[in-house]
Amino acid sequence: MLALLRILLMAFCGLYLAPLVGQGGGASIATVSKTSERDTIVLSDSVQVVGIYLNGQKRTRQRVIFREMGLKRGARIPSTEIRERVDRSYATLMNTGLFASVDIAIDTLNADEIALELQIRETWYLYPVPVFSLADRNFNVWLNEMNASLDRVNIGAKLTYYNFTGRRDRLKIGYETGYRRLYELSYRHPYINQAGSLGLEASYRYRQQREQNYLTVGNRQEFVRLEDRFIYEQQSVDVKLTYRRRLYVSHSLTAGYQSSEIADTIATILNPEFFGGGRSSQEFASLRYSFTDDRRDVRNYPWRGYFLRATLDKDGLGITGERDGLTAGLTYSKFIPLNEKYSINVGAGAKYSFIRSQQPFLENRAIGFGSNGIVGYQFYVVDGLDMLIWRAGIRRELFRTKVNLGKWVFIDAFRQIPIRVLFAVQANQGFANAPFAGEANRLNNTLLTGVSAGFDAVLYYDMVGSVQYNRNHLGEDGVFLALQLSF
Repeated sequence: MLALLRILLMAFCGLYLAPLVGQGGGASIATVSKTSERDTIVLSDSVQVVGIYLNGQKRTRQRVIFREMGLKRGARIPSTEIRERVDRSYATLMNTGLFASVDIAIDTLNADEIALELQIRETWYLYPVPVFSLADRNFNVWLNEMNASLDRVNIGAKLTYYNFTGRRDRLKIGYETGYRRLYELSYRHPYINQAGSLGLEASYRYRQQREQNYLTVGNRQEFVRLEDRFIYEQQSVDVKLTYRRRLYVSHSLTAGYQSSEIADTIATILNPEFFGGGRSSQEFASLRYSFTDDRRDVRNYPWRGYFLRATLDKDGLGITGERDGLTAGLTYSKFIPLNEKYSINVGAGAKYSFIRSQQPFLENRAIGFGSNGIVGYQFYVVDGLDMLIWRAGIRRELFRTKVNLGKWVFIDAFRQIPIRVLFAVQANQGFANAPFAGEANRLNNTLLTGVSAGFDAVLYYDMVGSVQYNRNHLGEDGVFLALQLSF
């Protein structure tokens, strides 16, 4: 119900991150000939793009648009690839999140030359968004295990200014209170050099919690709460440098510092291995390298393309001596359209710890955290040094439509709500290697299998809601809800 109210609020107020790209379809493209209707231009084997003309953008710098298009003035391309290349440029432009719509017209000037004309409608960039978030890993845990307790809710406000200076940069300021207290500040600039290949981001976070997960028992999280003071505090600073010479491929290097403190109740009694050695505090510096190759048409609900990310994390650089971890991660997803109505997807996720000694409790997470979930196991978590997950599924689009809110919404970019409804079937398997788990967690070191069938609803192109029937290898089943928003 809360999720539904939030959707209605965003639709009414227009406080929503812009649509990214149309699902399963191409750009809005028109082909225009500069000759009379009686003349027919037969294109050469290849043509040259002699001009790209922009109309409608007000804030976004022209060089940002040209950088993201992938097609440049002077480029020569095979005639048979014109439509495909324009489709690809449309997808990359919309995936920036800067535009509500982009219409591309192809002007055929003669047999050897074409020009492109873009009609652009920018989205709204300043979002003062009220925050209502759950402290638990997913909606189903909060509803069923925590009885929808409002004590496990975070409320606050987040101000996000996209395209802050017209260069696709982002400024974010946030404050939350309730289950936790959170302060955050970040600034991201993706083009710090003239070529647009280098980007820089700096962020600061400080959070305090009265309740903390301190142990995993029966593959479920155990919590302890202090009413009179905060039981867990953490602050972190990160600086990330990104290199993106090619449009879809990027490299990033992040240097960070993290300092954490817990109550003595956890460190000395409940779980001395929370930080290790019965310590009540921990601080360390870290380095993270990430390689990303992202060729999805729509990032939150892809229909075609693939996504690859490989990471290497070094926690503890020998400065404080309180942390020593070296972990590699891999995520891969492939999306293959069979036709306009059907698309199949396959994927895998992996984690490997090069340092085989027991790691601190919060750094020993595997299945059930972040994107490393398996259908049917929403109520479980599996800790471990190593992890492997593989997935496969098929989706069938049932229908798509647009709802025009008209004068109910005062911002033009949000008056039309594109809606798609699909039927989806998924099968997941995974395994977490946990040599220090003990006998209290039966799902560790066990092959997990889950299947699901249900309906997905996609609003505003990248807001995804799901209703699924899931079943796992334990014979447990049920109906689960999921909601993915882009804030």
